[in-house]
Amino acid sequence: MLTLPPSLEAALASGVTTLCWCWRVTRRDGPVFGVTDHDRDIEVDGLVFRSGSGFGGAATECEAGFAPGQTGLTGALDGEVLTEADLEAGLWAGAAVRIWRVDWSDPAVFVQTGQGVLGEIRRRDGRFEAELLGPAHELETVTGRVFARRCDAELGDARCGVDPEHGEFALGCDKRFATCRDRFANTLNFRGFPYMVGNDVLQASPASEAVRDGGSRGLGG
Repeated sequence: MLTLPPSLEAALASGVTTLCWCWRVTRRDGPVFGVTDHDRDIEVDGLVFRSGSGFGGAATECEAGFAPGQTGLTGALDGEVLTEADLEAGLWAGAAVRIWRVDWSDPAVFVQTGQGVLGEIRRRDGRFEAELLGPAHELETVTGRVFARRCDAELGDARCGVDPEHGEFALGCDKRFATCRDRFANTLNFRGFPYMVGNDVLQASPASEAVRDGGSRGLGG
């Protein structure tokens, strides 16, 4: 639940309209930028937030107090904050964003309403559009390797090592150990775990057939 400072809560209750949005953006290489939809630059928490950047489209709704739901950022490309060259260099990918609601008549009164990181950034007619990914997106990111019987490399990539000129390359690979062994003679580069036991072994009793035969793990699977 979002907790508002008493002064901001009182301002909202009175119907005051001296509120604006501010976005604090920290690139992964360190630089910090502030932009606002207010018509003048304002300083909040020690950082000057620039006006006139055309930023908008975010912080209109929040999920669990963390990040805007199904939204993003838009704004103009300019020489002081976000340039075409910096986008091309990938400097803005993954930049951390904090979204604040600020009383511009008293910038010491503000509350963070969301946060996230910049995802895909698209450019069009001197402007940009960026996805804003909330903390929950990290739960969907695969970190490290997935242990499975089948290979997780792609046929012909650096981890696989099969030469695209191999006579069987056009037949493709179903990522089974037997295919890697018999079709490509590439078992040293097999990136799966063909000797893993199956769920039948994990769930079986010590005297069951599944335990005695290794969980039907056959090298062809």
